[in-house]
Parts: sequence; structure tokens; C-alpha cells
Amino acid sequence: MGEWKSAIIGDFVNIKHGYAFKGADITDVPSENILVTPGNFHIGGGFKFSKVKYFKGEIPAEYVLKANDIVVTMTDLSKESDTLGYSAKIPKSHTVRYLHNQRIGLVQFLKNEKETIVPDFIYWLMHTKEYQGFIVGSASGSSIMHTSPSRISEYEFLCPPLPEQKAIASVLSSLDDKIDLLHCQNKTLEAMAETLFRQWFVEEAQEDWEDGKIPDEFDYTMGASPPGESYNEAGVGIPMFQGNADFGFRFPKKRIFTTDPKRFAEKFDTIISVRAPVGAQNMASEKCCIGRGVGAFRYKRKSDYYAYTYFKLKSLMREIQSFNETGTVFGSIGKADFEEFDIVIPPSELVDKYQSEVKPIDEKVIANTIQIRTLEKLRDTLLPKLMSGEVRVTI
Repeated sequence: MGEWKSAIIGDFVNIKHGYAFKGADITDVPSENILVTPGNFHIGGGFKFSKVKYFKGEIPAEYVLKANDIVVTMTDLSKESDTLGYSAKIPKSHTVRYLHNQRIGLVQFLKNEKETIVPDFIYWLMHTKEYQGFIVGSASGSSIMHTSPSRISEYEFLCPPLPEQKAIASVLSSLDDKIDLLHCQNKTLEAMAETLFRQWFVEEAQEDWEDGKIPDEFDYTMGASPPGESYNEAGVGIPMFQGNADFGFRFPKKRIFTTDPKRFAEKFDTIISVRAPVGAQNMASEKCCIGRGVGAFRYKRKSDYYAYTYFKLKSLMREIQSFNETGTVFGSIGKADFEEFDIVIPPSELVDKYQSEVKPIDEKVIANTIQIRTLEKLRDTLLPKLMSGEVRVTI
């Protein structure tokens, strides 16, 4: 193996600023033009499809991004600077265009450096905590944190020879590819279950089905926050979820624990954020504490009907999310609101049939999600070791 040499990111790339798309033309209405924003970055790096913004105005051709372009966040809220400077790749798509917004930087590789640097190596370098610590530590601004092309270019790192760069990037990218494949499979499986629910319980609903309220069909628990001194990030006690900040594709990520829990969600309960923003939905992966920003739901007749519960609550989400417009300061939905929430209660035998049909699909989603978490943990453990040379790849 060759020698690792000191280098700076600016030896290999330029960072191009994005375009100031007109705010009046930015919308939440889906279209073929997706405006890439800091909301499309995972904490730690990588592209995500939440908080999607669309653009309906005129688009300069030079600010249309290509598949696999590497982009970085250039601004972020100071209290949420967890994504500042991190990298993501533009997804492949034949149906939408991704637009290079001014809050995003495009990583452009210098032509004369193609034989000395592997683009995916730089991509993974921009996932490391050391890199992001440097970016946040050198950022400017008070209410909004800013970095710049020059600051990113100044980051110094140890650069391995080209063959080892390729090997490191290959190991990390292969794990990411497997994670992406499982995510795609999960989206397909969830769409199947959701489509079946809509067909049986919405499109084919009968007029003689019983009208009722949420408590007629579901038991639910509204959260209560433990005392602040019981919180910790060391894994002591029981995991606690206060709102949608930790929600993921299906299960929330464990970040905060408490030694003095007050209210609980049981394993596979559907959990919903009940304070701004109202209506984010997940499922409890284990018994956990729920703070006042979360409610937990389970089917009253049979508590293990978690698939029916999950997709029934999902079908009501538009009405639940309408409570974002209530309140003097921020939206919320409370116990009394759920007690008055109108629903249609289908025949129990149809619910039994749906649960039987969908349970294998949902169990595959759950198994995939657990595997994703395992692969993410392996990738995140290997990342700093590979990028620092602590663990070397045999070439």
C-alpha cells in the first residue's frame, strides 16, 4: 500500500453556488421540478425525500442537476446545523428534474485531477464528523449558519493513493447501495398495503358501515414529558420520543433516553406527532416513553393488529394534519379532539381479512427496516476508520 499524503479539498474540486430561484414560484404542489434544499439532506449526509419543495417558474439550464452530482449544504439554521456542509448525491430519475438552489453547493471536480482523486472518496470524506466539525466550527452567521466554497476548500485531510481511494469508496458505496435497495423495496411494499387499504376501506366502503369516533376503534395514549434532568444520550433507561424530529421511514431513531418515564407506547404501536408539526407518523420498534408531543394508538379489539392500525391512521392523516392550522402559536391535536374525531368503522371480518393479507407485507417492511439500521450502523462504524487509515482495505 502506498503512502497517505496531506491534501486539502480545494486541491481537487471547486464548489459552485446555486441559483436564487424566485420565492413566489416555490411551491408545495408536486411537479416535475424539485428544488434541492437543506431539507433534502440526512443528518450525516445522503439525500432524503422529505420537506420537498417544487418550482413552477423559468429554469436556467445551467442550474439543472444531473444524476449522481455531489451537492453540499451551504446554509442551515444555527440550532439545526447538523446538515451544514454534508454531502448528498442527486438521485437518478426519468420523471423529475432536480434544481440547484442557492443554499446548495455543487461539487465540481477539476479536470486535471481526475487521475488523482476518486469522486466517491470525496463524497464519503464529506460524511465524516471531522469534516463537518470543521465546517460548523468555521461557519458564520447567528440565526442562520453559512459556510462558503473557500471554507470547504480549506479542509485538510490525509489522502490515500488512488487504488486505495477506490477500495474505500467501494466498501462504503456497496453498503449504501444495499440500504437504498431495501428502502426502495419498502416503499413498494408500503404502497401495496396502502393501495389495498384504500380499495377495501375507502373506494368500496358501504353506506351501512357504522359511523364512530377514534376511541370506538382504537385505544390511545397521549404522551407526557418526563423531568428534564432524567434525559440522557448515554442509553440509560428507556428510549424517549418527544416529537417528529427523530421519526424515520417506519421507526424513530433512538437518540434521547429517560430514567423517569411517564407514558408509554408498546412495541408496534402507531405513534403520531400531536404538536407542531402535527401528523408525522411512525411505529414504535420497542416499548418506549412518549413525551407530550406524541400519541400512541393500537386496535381496540385485537392489540396485535398493528398493520391495520398503521394504515388506518395513515388514511386519516389529512384530517389529522389539518390541526396544524389551529392554536395561537403552533398547531396541536389533543385527547378531546381525538374523542370527537369522526371515522367509519368497517365490519370486523373485513378488518380480520385485511390484517391477514397485509401482515406478511408489513413484516417484510419491518425486517427490511431492521436490516437497514444494521447496515447503517456498520457503514457509520467503518466510515471514520476507513477514512483515517485506522482500518486499511486490502487491494
